[in-house]
Amino acid sequence: MNIKSAWLKWGIAFFLTTFGLFAASGIYLGEDALDLLPDSAVRGDIQLLQRMGLVNRVFISLEIDPSQTTISKNGVEQALQTSARQVGSALAENPVFREVLYQLPTGHEWKLLDQLWTYLPALLTEGDLRRLQSKLTTDGLNQALTEDFALLNSPAGLPLKEQIRRDPLGLSRLLIKRLSSLRGDFTAQIRDGFFFSQDGRNCLIWAESALPLTDSKAAEQVQDEVQKALEQGLVHGVNARIIGALPHTLANARTVQRDLRKLLPLATLTLFIFFFLIFRDPRALLVVGIPFMAAPVAIAVLRLFYDRVSAIALGFGIVLLGIAVDSAIHIYLALSRNPGGKDAVLKGIKRPVILSTATTLAVFVVLLFSEVPSHRQMAALAITGVFLAVVLAWMLVPTLAIRKPLISKKEHIKPGLRYSKSKLILWGLLLAAGALAWPRLQYNGNLQTLDMVTPKIEADEAHFRATWGPSGDETFILAAGSTLPQALDRNDQVYEELQRHSISGLRSISPILPGPCLQTQNISNWNIFWEKQRVRVEKEIDQIGTELGFISGAFSPFFEWLSAEPVILDPSVLLSGPLSPLIYSMLRLPDKHGTKKSDNNGHEILITTIVPDTPATWPVLKKLQEQIPKVAVLSNSKWRSNIETLVRHDVTRLSIAAGIIIICLIWFFFRMPMPVLGTLAPVLSALSSMAIFNYLCNKDINLMHILIGIMVIGISVDYGIFVVCACQRSMRLSEGNFQNHVFCCKHVRCQHPFRFRGIEPGRASSPPHIGNYSACRDRCSLADRIMDYTYNSERGKGEG
Repeated sequence: MNIKSAWLKWGIAFFLTTFGLFAASGIYLGEDALDLLPDSAVRGDIQLLQRMGLVNRVFISLEIDPSQTTISKNGVEQALQTSARQVGSALAENPVFREVLYQLPTGHEWKLLDQLWTYLPALLTEGDLRRLQSKLTTDGLNQALTEDFALLNSPAGLPLKEQIRRDPLGLSRLLIKRLSSLRGDFTAQIRDGFFFSQDGRNCLIWAESALPLTDSKAAEQVQDEVQKALEQGLVHGVNARIIGALPHTLANARTVQRDLRKLLPLATLTLFIFFFLIFRDPRALLVVGIPFMAAPVAIAVLRLFYDRVSAIALGFGIVLLGIAVDSAIHIYLALSRNPGGKDAVLKGIKRPVILSTATTLAVFVVLLFSEVPSHRQMAALAITGVFLAVVLAWMLVPTLAIRKPLISKKEHIKPGLRYSKSKLILWGLLLAAGALAWPRLQYNGNLQTLDMVTPKIEADEAHFRATWGPSGDETFILAAGSTLPQALDRNDQVYEELQRHSISGLRSISPILPGPCLQTQNISNWNIFWEKQRVRVEKEIDQIGTELGFISGAFSPFFEWLSAEPVILDPSVLLSGPLSPLIYSMLRLPDKHGTKKSDNNGHEILITTIVPDTPATWPVLKKLQEQIPKVAVLSNSKWRSNIETLVRHDVTRLSIAAGIIIICLIWFFFRMPMPVLGTLAPVLSALSSMAIFNYLCNKDINLMHILIGIMVIGISVDYGIFVVCACQRSMRLSEGNFQNHVFCCKHVRCQHPFRFRGIEPGRASSPPHIGNYSACRDRCSLADRIMDYTYNSERGKGEG
């Protein structure tokens, strides 16, 4: 090959690679768990949880070091309060966090009761009125006033004087009970506004990140800010455990990065050593690296279509470029070992290279229609990269190949090779076992199977559940509405339905912030309730109070309040009150925290109700979602079921399409059943082996298995193509040696060779058959001519 031409080709390749590196340098690389989910209701569920802040919530559990056994109980409480205050205030001042809750305002209990007392008639339901009715009997009134008199004359009674006058029947206890709905199964106790555990040795802080915690880069930034706050705010002897999506995202990203740092150099070194030992030529090492020169260009092209590229797709896409190495090696071996000039050899191997590239690209073209975003990005990167890699290999490998000694006859594939019956039986058993194993494999849609959970994360989460609860998974019920009253009314319907089925452990704002419809109904029931017994109750309270030692008219503030016209509670009262952080943790307004209008349900108000995720609750929740409009039920069990169904359907649909396209391509090239079967034999064997291996291990397949399966199909079909084409070429070469046969011409992989029988011994024959060489040449224009026989009419024989 001309040296100038070789330098020109390498110059073009390096220019493309350099340009690709420059164009791809500004790409935004993201590692987001959402890229692994289908573009369907499941992905929408996660986005709803993100909008509610549930996915982006960070829990920090402060605890006293177990070794600090000499600290007193008061010292423990003081150390935890100081740490919570300092850490919480540092997080609250940080713009990375949008909501931080570590302490309720001082005196929040009395302030809240004062705020809600006026609106008590709008909050108490029919069930509350039935419980109140039992206190309005003579015995009930006598017991209530006796307790009030004893409390008033106790050391703590003086500050409670006005409270007792205003509420002699203890109606505020009903209000306090309704406030417990915000806690659910959590076992936190409020002391001086801080959230303490039952044993008093743990204190809780929770914050909502303004950055998505499913993205590894954002998670790293949030982790840095949390660590700074902990280093500055924790006092001696206090430790912190971080719970939520944050540690999981970081563990996954760091595990992948650590594995790549260790395994990628090791795999690369092993690959180069392997090829050096096989070829024993330093130039062969460049052959392996040529396909990867296409990676920067492929990434630059990908940037034209995607603003953000998934790191998972990028990693797998570059790995898939390794498939093109097979084509580069095939070209190198052909140029090094096959007889003939470089042009003739390249013409001869053009067919298998084109076919192997076409089948590989077909798999990834089908993958472009996947519902999983990372699959589509990976497919786009692989299509561009594999095509460019093959083009570069075809262009550059001939500049490196050096003619080697011809392969001995023993090393050639024997054209007449026939597998023994035992080998065919073993192969048939392998395929049969794989066919039996595949239907028994179950796709595991649980994202936890892809979660790199470290022992520390497991220990921290187990400690959190034991300390704070709840012990199991939770279901989130989101009620949406275009206005806040509409959303509150739907939330009331959700809460009422759950109460009707006696589902416990609820966390909801409905008991303290019902919608206008329920408040209006409550006020109507309240008025009817007191119209029937107001006069009797007032008379008996005055009589019993006088007998117990109260002055006449001591409870006039209560009856004055009872005479006032009940009013509906406006949501702004609670949203600006001491419980506003708790309320906002379960309610999301449309434009709060910069929510985009284009987001799914971004223009609607969302209210969350949290219930335990158990098999007993799911039938109720499913029916509830069907009965009440604009209500979404989000649960881990639902995700697992839906993801399994969606991805299984997606994989089945794409696999069938890819299989049909590959078979059609192979049939178009070979047009005979045996070569087609021979080409697919490695694919069938590989898939059967994978199925058997998974069946023997855990009978599960997940997303990673699917991605690996794509790589296996792309590589194994190339092996089948190269081997079948080599066998065909060897068989046709051998046919030229058959006795009593003379060929006008013979081409590599010619499907319709022109054969002419020569002159048998003792018989005369004219040679007019030999003159049709041009027709043969035209028919076999895609193949290499191996030998030409021209007919010598004078001597009556063919000459090579």
